[in-house]
Amino acid sequence: IVQTQKPTGEYVFDYNGNELYHVDLDSKQVVWTLPGLEKHMTYDVQNALQNMKVGKHNLNIMMVRSNHTPATCVIPRVRVYPEHPVVLGEPNILICSVTNIFPPVMNITWLKNGEKIDRGVTESLFLPRQDHSFFKFLYLAFIPNINDIYTCEVEHWGLDEAQRIFWEPDVPPVLSETTETIVCALGLSAGVTGIIIGVFLLMKGMKHNTEQRMRGSY
Repeated sequence: IVQTQKPTGEYVFDYNGNELYHVDLDSKQVVWTLPGLEKHMTYDVQNALQNMKVGKHNLNIMMVRSNHTPATCVIPRVRVYPEHPVVLGEPNILICSVTNIFPPVMNITWLKNGEKIDRGVTESLFLPRQDHSFFKFLYLAFIPNINDIYTCEVEHWGLDEAQRIFWEPDVPPVLSETTETIVCALGLSAGVTGIIIGVFLLMKGMKHNTEQRMRGSY
């Protein structure tokens, strides 16, 4: 990606929508996203730096030819969901997925009960799609609590105002020991009642059959 806005550039190698590695253009180092991939392949950072120079040169030419016409902004789509099934009190990862991004310039923020969160937050680079749009993920390591509300706030040129997607734990209420005892007692009572009724109906049916056989023998 080469552009005039921040980030001014990204150099990412992805396969089928999954980032394998990227080049940190500030430190000029390869960052291997797929664990263990560096054991099987290498990449010369100078190739990335040279390609970025060519991209910036071509971008300037295209801007002049288009009379500096701005790119058309599109409305991004935002979703929030946990990485694993939610269990109160157990660590999890909350994911804010933003798709249909163009241009790839955006601010994404996590909020907890209306307060901005910085700790436990990581994010992906802008990743390309075949329709020339981009997508991006923002991650939050958290411990679910029934009283907490999380918000993924997205700011983008395609939006008139910041878009906020809310998420809170949706888990069934935990029954107290007293409630569980009552439920078990009711279930046991219903079961015993069913057995008694079943035995009564069975005996009544057997008596009825016996009476019919006796009448038939006379």
